Parts: sequence; structure tokens; C-alpha cells
Amino acid sequence: MLNKSTKYPQAKIEGVLSSHVNSKHVLLRNSNLNFHSSDKYKKVNGGFSLMEILIVIALISVLSTVMIIVINPQRQFAKSRDFERESDLIGILSSVQQYAAEHSGELPDTDNDPETSSFPTEATCIGTGVGCFDLAGAGEAGEEIVPVYMVSMPFDPRTGDAEDTAYMIHVDANGHLVGLAVGETKEEISVSK
Repeated sequence: MLNKSTKYPQAKIEGVLSSHVNSKHVLLRNSNLNFHSSDKYKKVNGGFSLMEILIVIALISVLSTVMIIVINPQRQFAKSRDFERESDLIGILSSVQQYAAEHSGELPDTDNDPETSSFPTEATCIGTGVGCFDLAGAGEAGEEIVPVYMVSMPFDPRTGDAEDTAYMIHVDANGHLVGLAVGETKEEISVSK
């Protein structure tokens, strides 16, 4: 095989080669054995145990209960309606102010007499019903608050209607416009301009 002039004797080289070949064969044979034998002892996990499922269900129920208590949807809806009431009052007062700015500071009234004003000086309900101030129809002919300054008269999201919007308006002693509403999360919602 090898030339005799090399430094390594033939027997030594053959011994190394044979042990090298034998160890490779053993490794291959052992790895094949391990490969096949690992399939026999593979642990099969088919799903969750009953205890694990019960623990997860318990945790989800506790977390959902806590979230419902923290969020409290009824209170959130009440806050939302109070915000709507405040926004409606701001819109109403803004339209009255805009009317007054375009009419030399005169507030809209319903008596059609330029010498007097029927705009309320005490808290009065807004609406078309008896005892309420008809703000929607207030103003000079052709320049009523609705539809010129507002598309429609807003009313309380729970209790208001066209006859009584459940909002009140008046001008105080200092000449400030004041809008009032009964709130759900606070006793009274008041806006003044």
C-alpha cells in the first residue's frame, strides 16, 4: 500500500486505519441504534390534564370578575351620558352667544317685541311644553335658534324630549348665560359663559 521508504511502518498504519474504521462503524451502528430506540421511549403528550384546565378556568373567572368590578360598565355609561349632557349645554349656550353677537348683544326671545326680552332670568326648562322656554323657536323671524344656529335642539339622553329637554337655561345677575342639567354621576351639571 504505502511505499517502504516512508517513516511509518505498514502495520502501524493498518492498525490506525482499522481502529478508525471500526470506531466509525460503531458510531454509525450506535447512532442508528439510538435513533431507532429513541422512538420507542418517546413521551407522548396528547393534551392538558384536568387539573391544568380547571386552574386556567379559575384564573380566567377571577380576572374577569376583577375587571368587571374595576370597569363597572353602568358607571361608565352614566359618565358618558353626563359628558353628553355637558356637551349639549355647551352647544346650546354657544348658539345663544352667537345669536347675541350677531344681534347687538340681544338674547333671543319669544315675545317678538324688540323693547322687551322674554329670555329667562331664573332657571327655566328648555322645550315646547307649558312652563318651558321655547329656545328652538326664539329669535327674530327667519333667524330662530333652530335651524339657523343649531340643526336641532338637543335633549337629555335619558329623560328629555321636545316638550321638556330636561335642560335649563337662564341669564344670571352678572349677565352670564347659565345652562343646567341633572347628572347621574354628579348631582348637577352646570355650564356658564
